[in-house]
Amino acid sequence: MPLAQAWWLNSLEGSTSAIGTFESMGEKSFSPPAPGELLDRVLVLDDAGKAYPPPGTVTAQP
Repeated sequence: MPLAQAWWLNSLEGSTSAIGTFESMGEKSFSPPAPGELLDRVLVLDDAGKAYPPPGTVTAQP
């Protein structure tokens, strides 16, 4: 079963918080870490098998 790595990205600060790894089939509910309209969060779902770095991480290009 494919897995997804979930992150919250704070677009105002550029910081991330790992939520966890989940099966990528079916439905799942996600709630932001803090409610409020001035707390701009983006839910990022990555293919866990690709081992991507946290969202917003800059990596060197070959």
